[in-house]
Amino acid sequence: MVPDPLRDIIPPEIFHRARVYELHKMELFIWKNIIDLIVSLLELYFGFYPFVWGLAASTLAPLTGRELWISLIFVFYLTIYISLRCLPVLIYDKCILELRYGTQRRFPCYMYLLIGVVCIILAQIILAPLTLLIVFSVQIMGFFFFLYFWLMWAGFTLFLVFFLPYLCVPCIGVQRRLPPGSPLYADVQVVCDQTGFPMNRVFIIRTKSMQYSNAYFYGSCCLKRIVIFDTLLLNKGQPVTQLQPYEIGRGLTNPQVVAVVAHELGHWKSGHFYKATFIMKLHFLLTMVLFGLFFHCPYLYEAVGFAPGVWPIIVGFLIVLRFALTPYLTLANFLMLWNLRRFEYAADRFAHRLGYSLLLRSALMKIYADHMSFPVYDTCYARWHHTHPTILQRLAYQQKLDEEAYFRA
Repeated sequence: MVPDPLRDIIPPEIFHRARVYELHKMELFIWKNIIDLIVSLLELYFGFYPFVWGLAASTLAPLTGRELWISLIFVFYLTIYISLRCLPVLIYDKCILELRYGTQRRFPCYMYLLIGVVCIILAQIILAPLTLLIVFSVQIMGFFFFLYFWLMWAGFTLFLVFFLPYLCVPCIGVQRRLPPGSPLYADVQVVCDQTGFPMNRVFIIRTKSMQYSNAYFYGSCCLKRIVIFDTLLLNKGQPVTQLQPYEIGRGLTNPQVVAVVAHELGHWKSGHFYKATFIMKLHFLLTMVLFGLFFHCPYLYEAVGFAPGVWPIIVGFLIVLRFALTPYLTLANFLMLWNLRRFEYAADRFAHRLGYSLLLRSALMKIYADHMSFPVYDTCYARWHHTHPTILQRLAYQQKLDEEAYFRA
């Protein structure tokens, strides 16, 4: 059944189609994980990685015995194997799930074969230089290569902080400061003046083809900015004559946009950008330290079937990331998703304190009505997979804040 808060927004037939799609997607997800578990256990039991490494070494034996070039052939064989490994999931999807849920075929069968071949070719274009870079870097940097990797990543993220708006945003559209004198400018200025956020750091993006409604806060100090996508505005902020038929009526009214901006100001006031940056750098540092410890452990290589003293660098990367670090990465992912959802609730609470509770709720429902994604998720599943609370959780949270404010008054 359609949940009560959304009953006036989503028609039952659309809800049913979205539910069928989610059932299809979730059953495929479960089947994929079961297949992955079984195949991974078989790989470890039968010594798959030493076998592929030996095959790559024997292929190049007449030419060279250098690890750098053997690693290239190893990765090439591995990508072919991974493509074949996807076949059980693809067959289950096309032969069972599509018949069960009545979903339409996107491509004929031969197209999937062609797509697989293209993916293998593209994978080599990307993975070949990456493999050479990894092996060469480890050989040059020595035992503490993982700390150098962390330093390079930290420097790269700082680079992104400064240059992301200038490198990535042009791919989405044209970014301009919110034009003074417009009705939206006057409305947004009210909430910015309340919080002390400078209006010259509020931007709007005129998107090229994006349909998703969004706004975000980004950066720090003189680089901070709130960016509003034109898809968030009612009719993209343009005359109806300039829109496609499906774009008419989409988007939020100016007061609703201000409520979304109040939410983004909550991220700024709470220092979420700094906190998230620190957490990510700490997480990656811990990951690299654990990676270094496992990577230099000879028993790990012997456990997957290698002879004593054989430590291929590229295989070490694979088995450490795929097996040894799985417990830590799983726990870290859960905690970081929990923290991101906590940030969202904190930003919603900030908007509520500014008096935008009703407008934020109506904005969330209008955004949902424009996109019609399936709203019902199991709480446990959402905790493990969602960066944001679901729309039902956010609406319930605003209702809870309203009730708490009422009883305090």
